[in-house]
Amino acid sequence: MQSAPDASKRIPFHLLGILSPLRKAALLWIFWLLLFQMMRLVLIVCTGAHRGEADALLLARAALHGSRFDMAIAAWLVAPLALWWLWRPAPKRVEKRLVFAAFLVSSLLGIFALVAEVEFYKEFQMRLGPLAFEYFSTNEEHNAIVLGMVWHGYPVLRWTLFCLVVWAAFAFGSRRLFREAPGETVSLKTHGPATLILITCTVLAIRGGLGAAPLRWGDAFFSHNAYANQMAMNGLWAMIDTARHAAKDKGESSKWMKRMPVDEAVLTTREIVLLPGEKLVDADKFPLLRTSPPNEMLVRKPRNVVLVLMESFSARFNDAIGADFGATPNFAALARESILYDRAFSVSTHTAPGVFGTLCSFPILPDAGYVMKSPLGQQKFRSLPRIFSENGFETLFLYNGQFSWDNKEGFFRHEGIQRFIGRHDFKNPVFVDPDWGVSDQDVFDRAVSEFNDMSAHGKPFFSVILTLSNHAPFNLPQVDGLEPIRNGGAQNQRLNGVHYADWALGRFMDMAREQPWHDDTLFVFTGDHGFGIPPKLTELSLLHMHVPLMFHAPALFKRKGEVRHGVAGHLDILPTIIGLMGFDTPHQAFGRDLFRLPQDDKGHAFVKRSGEPLLGCIEDDSIFVGSVLAPPGFHRIDLGFPPSASDDLLSSERDAAKAFSRKLDAMVVTGLHTLESRLAAPK
Repeated sequence: MQSAPDASKRIPFHLLGILSPLRKAALLWIFWLLLFQMMRLVLIVCTGAHRGEADALLLARAALHGSRFDMAIAAWLVAPLALWWLWRPAPKRVEKRLVFAAFLVSSLLGIFALVAEVEFYKEFQMRLGPLAFEYFSTNEEHNAIVLGMVWHGYPVLRWTLFCLVVWAAFAFGSRRLFREAPGETVSLKTHGPATLILITCTVLAIRGGLGAAPLRWGDAFFSHNAYANQMAMNGLWAMIDTARHAAKDKGESSKWMKRMPVDEAVLTTREIVLLPGEKLVDADKFPLLRTSPPNEMLVRKPRNVVLVLMESFSARFNDAIGADFGATPNFAALARESILYDRAFSVSTHTAPGVFGTLCSFPILPDAGYVMKSPLGQQKFRSLPRIFSENGFETLFLYNGQFSWDNKEGFFRHEGIQRFIGRHDFKNPVFVDPDWGVSDQDVFDRAVSEFNDMSAHGKPFFSVILTLSNHAPFNLPQVDGLEPIRNGGAQNQRLNGVHYADWALGRFMDMAREQPWHDDTLFVFTGDHGFGIPPKLTELSLLHMHVPLMFHAPALFKRKGEVRHGVAGHLDILPTIIGLMGFDTPHQAFGRDLFRLPQDDKGHAFVKRSGEPLLGCIEDDSIFVGSVLAPPGFHRIDLGFPPSASDDLLSSERDAAKAFSRKLDAMVVTGLHTLESRLAAPK
């Protein structure tokens, strides 16, 4: 009887030669993964009082989900040693001891952080991350107080002993990896390919796989149970992610902070934002936290609210605002029963800032353009989802694509959205773009079905619909009877994207009118941003942010069919909706209730161009373009057809430009102070 062939004989010899140098790295990587899962179990056992309804199965899912973070941080920790093992197989004794000592120190620090996280979670119900860094500063007295609090308030000695035991066991198990391999030499034929394999595996592990977006803290939010989501995180990963973002160049924001003292900025921002009748809450701490009286626009309060953010829905192509392409007949028809703002602006030029700015009424700031996927986003905001959920509403977010993009689900699940319906949640969709997902038609059809279901269960709902079909490469479904736009020249492709989006919107509203919830629902429509189209108005490319803003509830509004020409923006949507709902819930909007503005107030908007250090303050027909890295500018603008902007008037209208500059400085400094001091909402 023949014996089974040796495994090494079944694998080509040259492949064994390539993989052999990676053996130590693979073993150490596995050791770290086992350690992380063990410490996750320790954390779960020691924080059982916070577990709530998280059962064993859900916590097992959390551990499985958290393995992505474990693998990523393990890759960070192993990669330097792996390269050393590859290219220094026979180091001198001193070198070997120094490397082993560095390994012992780094592993001790990592294990200490994981052990300390147990008491940290008990205190704050969160993993290590931004808050842990905030407790220490450059002030020695402050740090001494913090260390004293830790020493006297927690079982430091017990956890230190536990830390040392775990570290000793880990070091003992890893020590053999640092022994010299007899006879091993460096060969480009084996070590070159092995290095490429190592780099590839390390990058994949750190990114969290082959997904479109790299691993972010929001990926830990996989369930409705907050405890299970926290258990999916890896504390070391959270700390390194925080440090990595903090290490990025913060020169721009720090320069803005020097332009005005914080106290002065807060007072100035209050003068800009607060309306009569609004009452500040805890004014000594929070810059804009306040309650607002209701406006008087409605015959009765809405029962439901649907906020529709339409991808790239530019005002420049919109019939209701003055375009003559015929691309948006349905939106124009809705406008005749609505209140439309024809001089509204998105907060920025990309979707993520648009969604964040609209739902949180928070400006887009220097060095903080993508708060949803940065550590600064790991704090509560007084967002629309949070406010509606606090007031007993079902909250729902519908979207064509993947919610992992820009960390939408991670951020807004944290903010109070209860259910998400995205790309992979549609059964038998009419059309699927291989990159962006299902069509707008599919999203709106699902919205009607979901609204019918929620209405039938008798609970009011707040829903966000974010569309996506009107996006390059404009891969659109064929629609019978929808004639293509041909009179736009070079813009025909964009116009047909807008035309399809308008058709889908019109179809949605036709279906909605047949439903029992329609007459009790407030619909708000706007674009997440526009298009970067000529002419370029000022350095900010203002047309890229010119969007329609429409409030539609024909059975509820006292007046309708109005086109208002005051300046408005994304930041104004939250306080306006709160005013229409009559909520007395505190909010911290950087915008204003558009329906409560004084008669002589022509509105304002604050914008920032993505990817460039340029911000803008718009009032009436003027715009100030500010930057700490480029000269400022001051222009008159005309948003007619065709649009235009004046030459720079900074030298001839210094006083007016100075007043605009002061407002912009105040808003930026107040926003940065609010974000960085974690004052977006009360704890």
